[in-house]
Amino acid sequence: MSPREDVGRNPILVCAPFGRDGETISELLRGAGYGVQLFGDLGALVAELDQSVGAVLATEEGVVASTVLAAALADQPAWSDVPVLILTSRRNSTRLPADGQGGRLLADITNAILLERPLGARSLLSAVDVALRSRRRQFALRDQMVLLAQSHDALELKVQERTAELEAEVAQRAKAEAALRQSQKMEAVGQLTGGIAHDFNNMLTGVIGSLDIMRRRIASNRLEDLDRFMDAAQASASRAAALTQRLLAFSRRQSLDPRPTDINSLAASLNELIRGSVDERVSLRFALDPDLPRAIVDVNQLESALLNLAINARDAMPGGGEMTIGTRAVHLDAGAAQRLGVAPGAYVMISVSDSGVGMAPDLVDKVFDPFFTTKPLGQGTGLGLSMVYGFARQSGGHVRIDSHPGAGTTVEVLLPATEDEVADEASAPDAAPHGDGQRVLVVEDDPAVRLLVREVLEELGYLPVEAAEPHAAIPILASPMPFDLLISDVGLPGMNGRELAEIARSHRPHLPILFITGYAENATIRADFLGAKMSMVAKPFRLEELAAKINEMVAVSA
Repeated sequence: MSPREDVGRNPILVCAPFGRDGETISELLRGAGYGVQLFGDLGALVAELDQSVGAVLATEEGVVASTVLAAALADQPAWSDVPVLILTSRRNSTRLPADGQGGRLLADITNAILLERPLGARSLLSAVDVALRSRRRQFALRDQMVLLAQSHDALELKVQERTAELEAEVAQRAKAEAALRQSQKMEAVGQLTGGIAHDFNNMLTGVIGSLDIMRRRIASNRLEDLDRFMDAAQASASRAAALTQRLLAFSRRQSLDPRPTDINSLAASLNELIRGSVDERVSLRFALDPDLPRAIVDVNQLESALLNLAINARDAMPGGGEMTIGTRAVHLDAGAAQRLGVAPGAYVMISVSDSGVGMAPDLVDKVFDPFFTTKPLGQGTGLGLSMVYGFARQSGGHVRIDSHPGAGTTVEVLLPATEDEVADEASAPDAAPHGDGQRVLVVEDDPAVRLLVREVLEELGYLPVEAAEPHAAIPILASPMPFDLLISDVGLPGMNGRELAEIARSHRPHLPILFITGYAENATIRADFLGAKMSMVAKPFRLEELAAKINEMVAVSA
């Protein structure tokens, strides 16, 4: 499109205040097909100056004394630079000198074209045509900028829409994953509770049934053969206690007493017990590292874990084979430790390997799940490996398993190593020692447990004083009545046993304190929970164990 075809939209503003110059120029431009607007003074022209103007044509006498045109042009948009054609006179060229106001005017008009008069019609029209072509390029640039802005806005809108779609997809996926996790959690809880209910119902049947038979026989004075039913009830109750302990181990909530331990000596001490658990077709071999450092671990729980692993290895070799118990030192760098979820440093590894049937990868992924077992129904609770895993993790270590069908299985237990020396263990007495009238305060909210503890104390020659909850015990502790020992449950209504111990120590700084606990989350690591002259017995306990611990604690206060 030529400039002349756009005359309606892009007029030429003409300002020639003297003589007939304005009319002559306007007639010439209109005759050539341009749109023209004629103004008698520059102020009126500036009032009509907008973005649609094609060019400004003015005589020098019309612009020399005014700055309004430069000010108006300075307010143009960034894309706009209106061409300004100024007709100068050779005779009056001093009207636009290089310096002074005229020079500053020309400097302020960035797109000024000086045309010297007298000027032929063809030259004027040619100059106007060039100016309008330059202006058309500015309009094209403007249109491109508008399109670009529109494209940018459209792109931004699409980005926002896609972002919203992605956020909705992510939210939907997160919701689906949460639902899947909840489903898996409920499935695991269902499997766990189902397994617990099955095993506990069997055990409770043994306990309740035996007690019912004993009650009936005692009522009818048939006292013979009662030992058989007492043994059955005791065995079922012991199995229930072991199951509870395994559940706590699986959930990493059991009460641990970690100490520096010689793992080689512990493994060797289990030699006869393990050999007695396997038949003659299974050969037992030990591969113990003689330079093995000591490990920080609860000895009793490690013994239970090793026996579980040995029994699993035995069952994996129904036709016989070789079982190997090995130890070695391991150092985990930061990368390896992070992959296992443990702290970097030195570890002791104890492994149990068998040459048995092995397991497929899909079974290996499930072996630490509670109540998952590859054994026939009724030949395993499915808590053995989950207990080992929970115990190792609670001890600050890890468990690894490597198994392949037909190539056997190896389970490795990593435990934190230490340079500390092994502590001497005091041997437990064969019979419960007796007291000599020492007074013991018993704080226990369970009436049955409180009854048992009181009976044990009375049979052993101690003088028990009972309190069913902490607020009843505090006034007794604040009284002048002398006490040689405080026995307190850890989980009590209103405050826990450790808080009660602090109150007791504020009244009796040297009073020994024995905690009895079935489960307390803040007492899972005994060394962190206990203070000076404090000890702990885990429920359920044998009366001989409780009696020995009471005697030990009373001796501390003597």
